[in-house]
Amino acid sequence: MAAAQSRAMVLVNDVRVGYLIFEFNNLNHLFAGGPAEEFPPILSLPEPAARFNHGVAWDCLTIAVSGNLVAAVAADDARTLLCDTGSRSISAGPDMLSSKPAIVLVPVAGMFFAMSRLPHRDPEGAHHFELLLRLHDTEEEEEEENRRRWAWLPIPDPPLLSSPEWYFSACFVAGAHIWVSICGEGTFTFDTARRRWHKEGTWELPVMMGQAILVPDFLGDSRQLLFGFCSKEEGGHFCAVDMEARPPAIIKSWPEARFSRLGYRPVLETASLAYFGGGRFCISMLIDTGYIYNYKPFVTNDMTNNLVRLTRQAITFSAVEVTPELQLLIRKDEWYSMPLGSTLCSMYNI
Repeated sequence: MAAAQSRAMVLVNDVRVGYLIFEFNNLNHLFAGGPAEEFPPILSLPEPAARFNHGVAWDCLTIAVSGNLVAAVAADDARTLLCDTGSRSISAGPDMLSSKPAIVLVPVAGMFFAMSRLPHRDPEGAHHFELLLRLHDTEEEEEEENRRRWAWLPIPDPPLLSSPEWYFSACFVAGAHIWVSICGEGTFTFDTARRRWHKEGTWELPVMMGQAILVPDFLGDSRQLLFGFCSKEEGGHFCAVDMEARPPAIIKSWPEARFSRLGYRPVLETASLAYFGGGRFCISMLIDTGYIYNYKPFVTNDMTNNLVRLTRQAITFSAVEVTPELQLLIRKDEWYSMPLGSTLCSMYNI
């Protein structure tokens, strides 16, 4: 069952200072009374919950969050970083068994499940799936203790895949199970307790790769609905999927929930979703808000070639409410300015 959530964490690579983790607590205020502003003020980001410089972190990190624990994995060399946002402590975890050029990382039942998003690009003999789980406590030194307290376990590929160049189209977590759709192959579930795959069908989930949320008893009427974002071909809109149908089908989509204000472009690949309970959802997304021209940090004789265009971006949190009749009510937005020249690595609603 989907638990009520009200927090979000964002990982930003700021070229000036390194990687920054920002925590946004209690987003419930976005559902408070009063009409939404058409152009809310763009706020400054809060103080980072954690930071680590580029000498400690690596080129491309993917994060997942479980409570106060943030797990970050590096695509380039399979290293793992564990961050406790409560104590603001950061330590190295165990290395993944195989590097993965593109990683999907999800929390499930107190563990973290890593999937290679493009398995055909993995090194030969690599493990495409791995599970990071907590072991018994030890009395080792602190950093070594953290490495020994967690371990990556290899997970076999789903059974009976017909093509060696398969890739994912969608995934979501339901309890201790992970649902995965593979293009041209079908949809599978992995039971993290029994460590087994099961093929659900030859169909694929009609949502984009990203955070989709299963609400098994939506507003008390026993409907099993999956909320997420439909494919780019379908517009990338916020949608509801009937999970009792075979194949599962989109029964309602809401183009009006998509950020579409004049002059601002949503970056659909960054869309993330949280469920606050009672039909209330928060959609977070990166938007382009304009451009600024600046000089490169080195000097050449031809200054015109030294001028670069930088995109101004903002992180948006948009509150919406879905009624029992599947009507959408738009609530409030909140915008936060990204540091100029920084890159959004991951945005995770918890």
